[in-house]
Amino acid sequence: HDNKDCSDVERYNPFQNKWQTCKPMNLPRNRLGVGVIDSFLYALGGSSGQTFHNSVERYSVKNDSWEFVSPMHIPRIGLAVVTNSRLLFALGGYDGTKRLNDVEAYNPDMNVWTKEAPMLTSRSGAGACSLEHWIYVVGGYTTNGSTASQLDSVERYDVLSNQWTFVRSLHYRRSALSCVALDRKIHAMGGYDGKNFLSVVEVYDPDTDTWDFGTSLTSERSGHGSALTVEPTLDG
Repeated sequence: HDNKDCSDVERYNPFQNKWQTCKPMNLPRNRLGVGVIDSFLYALGGSSGQTFHNSVERYSVKNDSWEFVSPMHIPRIGLAVVTNSRLLFALGGYDGTKRLNDVEAYNPDMNVWTKEAPMLTSRSGAGACSLEHWIYVVGGYTTNGSTASQLDSVERYDVLSNQWTFVRSLHYRRSALSCVALDRKIHAMGGYDGKNFLSVVEVYDPDTDTWDFGTSLTSERSGHGSALTVEPTLDG
């Protein structure tokens, strides 16, 4: 948004193929995380200028309004956000000093955040998505002393046992990618490998613990978002 922190919100109607302006967020947020529970859209963390947010606000589709809920324990940008078991998970990110492996889960019924088992790797700008009772965190960016690099590692979290394990790594190191789960497979799309923006799509099969290449994006991109929707048909 013109290289400025932004509070603007738009929503897309696939049946009308139109974008609509919505009520703006209460705070401008850059590099925030976003998740959905029930009919609410949650905006987590991010930054405004030099201020890193731990605040969280949610949007009511019904009322076209935003309200604050309980803040996270840790201010962070570049976090990944995933919904699983009606909990909203905040994963990793950057707090202004270091990359994080911290994980928090938000319970909307109690309006509380609970610290969960940390990731095995500190990372920001990772892709993440849910598949059954697993949360997958893919790639990202990390620092080790004075060395910084994109990651090809992938780990998954068992919501039932509160444990993390590594799975097969990506073919391409990348940060600022997007991930979605479709047909019981994880699709990792685009990103940045430290030198180039990527159009490469990789598809993970949890049954075989393998990554294969999918159809590439039509253009290279990083820092984008992805979401699934039901495509409208002429017969409804």
